[in-house]
Amino acid sequence: MLFKATAQKTIVFPLLLLNNLLWIQAVQYKALDFLLLFAILCSFLVLFLRYEFQIDKDTLTYRTYILWFKVYAKTVKPTDIKKIVFKRLSWKTKLAVVKVENGWNMRIALFNPPNVFKELERFAHEYDVDIQKTSDYKILEKTS
Repeated sequence: MLFKATAQKTIVFPLLLLNNLLWIQAVQYKALDFLLLFAILCSFLVLFLRYEFQIDKDTLTYRTYILWFKVYAKTVKPTDIKKIVFKRLSWKTKLAVVKVENGWNMRIALFNPPNVFKELERFAHEYDVDIQKTSDYKILEKTS
């Protein structure tokens, strides 16, 4: 099953503040023009970030895109997974971290449809992967 998410747009607002501060400094110091251009480019690219997480029969795949270009992809098998940790991200937001043997861990939050956590838990039970749930996550599970 395929799950999709986009970058939180609230990340852009601090970057816009940074751009304004850099613009003021770049007017005074011409050496900061490159830094200002880089900050504007990063702010623009954040608007077009999107993520995909796919649970197949025997693999988990995590992909990151900017526009239509794939910038990161990782596929893991159940034997490569140390454990899956279910946590609370914010007041009502769940988070799952798939801890892998080699490389970066997969961070699963804010994906649609929201049944991603139930599917991930089913996958873990099917392949006998260790699961750890925090007490905060268990409270969120009861309320949803």
